[in-house]
Amino acid sequence: MQKSDVSTGGTAFDLNLLRFLQALTDTASVTRAGEALGMSQPAASRATARLRQRFGDPLLVRTSSGYVLTPLAEALAPSIRRALSATDEVFDAATFDPGNSKRCFRMASTDYGMSAVVFQALPLLRREAPLMGMQIDPWTDETVSSLQRGQLDCALYSDEPLPAEFHSRRLFSDGYALVCRALHPLLRMQGGSARKLLIAAVEYPQYAPRYPFGRTHITDNIYSTLGLPGPRLALEAPYFYAGARAVLTGDLVAVLPERAARLWAQGNEFVVLPLKEPKLSFEYRVIWHERAHRDPGLRWLRELFVRSFTALEP
Repeated sequence: MQKSDVSTGGTAFDLNLLRFLQALTDTASVTRAGEALGMSQPAASRATARLRQRFGDPLLVRTSSGYVLTPLAEALAPSIRRALSATDEVFDAATFDPGNSKRCFRMASTDYGMSAVVFQALPLLRREAPLMGMQIDPWTDETVSSLQRGQLDCALYSDEPLPAEFHSRRLFSDGYALVCRALHPLLRMQGGSARKLLIAAVEYPQYAPRYPFGRTHITDNIYSTLGLPGPRLALEAPYFYAGARAVLTGDLVAVLPERAARLWAQGNEFVVLPLKEPKLSFEYRVIWHERAHRDPGLRWLRELFVRSFTALEP
């Protein structure tokens, strides 16, 4: 029997077929189950036919409101997750060796997470695991469900609430800062309180970052958080590094998470004015689903993220 087979009462059962069955019970859709595993539509249809024959059950039936799982498929779902979790533990041996692993970790992140976490951890990752890679997807309204289905290994996220079956590890705390070009008139307010700085900054056109929120994006608005009138926004975009060029070329002011602001200011073109206001403080975390909790490779990656920030925390 090949390594990709598991025993089912004396008959061989393809492990890939079991993974497709999990995707099918997660999505209640042949098409989306196939897409989740990178399968063509004909291959997904053939896999569905094999499963139906194996279990003597349609598994998925059409109703007036769309496709639904049969009672048998619903009953199978928890056992499938347990079986695949146990199988993953067997093939992802506990003696995980990052120095020789060629694994590519699949993550989701916003532009801020890329700037503040991935760039920080990348040198350490390259030193300890030179053969590994990271595949970063943008954070979308599908990220949480992708983590649940195993399409993503982990994600970078703020301290917003998560479903109960998720785990998280704190990486750092951050606040906000005003950023402007060197010699900007706003710098005469340097040393003032956060509110005075922001009230003065309202007089100037600004750039503001946008973040995913459900199926859309929202613009970060700390003025509203503090109950202050907002500025005129000349540019709103979900790209931190594009925002840096906009602040220089358009002579704008920006209010950003402080870590991102300090990345901008590594040269001499920008000045960072920290906004010391408790209401603007937040924590940033790496998050993962229960299904990946015992994966030794992901445990190592999470610890690497934490270690990459340990020396920087007060």
